[in-house]
Amino acid sequence: MTGRSVTLFARGLKFPEGPAFDKKGNLFTVNIDTGDISKITPDGRVETFVNTGGVPNGAKFHANGDLYVADRRKGILAISPEGKIRTVVNTYKGRNFNGPNDLVFDSMGNLYFTDPWGSSAEEPFGNIYRLSAQGELKLFASKLAFPNGIVISRDGKDLWVAITRKNRILRYGIDEQGNILRSSIFCQLSGGWGPDGMALDVAGNLYVAHFGAGDIVIINPKGEILERVPIGGMRVTNVAFGGPDRKTLYVTEVDNNAVFRFNTDYPGLPLYGEMNVT
Repeated sequence: MTGRSVTLFARGLKFPEGPAFDKKGNLFTVNIDTGDISKITPDGRVETFVNTGGVPNGAKFHANGDLYVADRRKGILAISPEGKIRTVVNTYKGRNFNGPNDLVFDSMGNLYFTDPWGSSAEEPFGNIYRLSAQGELKLFASKLAFPNGIVISRDGKDLWVAITRKNRILRYGIDEQGNILRSSIFCQLSGGWGPDGMALDVAGNLYVAHFGAGDIVIINPKGEILERVPIGGMRVTNVAFGGPDRKTLYVTEVDNNAVFRFNTDYPGLPLYGEMNVT
């Protein structure tokens, strides 16, 4: 059990996922059922920002202010602050992706994204890709059973990936070029459907949306479960740190089509989208 107070922040969404904060403190979420990207103001007012025309899933801000979206149908999209959409990449070596799900930038602007759709424990053909800041796309890892949420350490040397259909989180050690040095099972979960979106705090704790279990699982840097925070609906999809001190975790949840939040002990790890670039 947990003593944390979980409160409702916003509702009226349509299968919310991919929470991401801009530099002004507005929360953007995707709506998988409609293709809309919603903008939620700090006081919880929901408005439609843009529609991708596809099936958006994960989202993260680039340091230049563009919102990058992993769209199951359209690939990786970049959306300007004015709502102009461009396709960043939608194929690898001439073949369409399975269906991108989630994404993360490292501190140098290199983008890692998961591509799981259709894969399963029985047919593990999910992939992870790395798109360098210079635009070079390469296959990072393959033969995975629905790779989903993805986060990276501040120094870019460790990458965590939720493997939903194995109910586990993998940890990759990587070099500066994004090559795998080692991989291991970081944490094996039980119950629910499997891990979905994730976020890191500055102390190295991992916050995992455990889809089908209704919890945010807090895991320490050793891979040990510290706490489970029930959210109030079983289908929690993703998480993002926000608030003035970034010590509030915002959670997208499908049963209530809402965003919930609770206070954390440490601030969230600063993301690439919070940096300033020219």
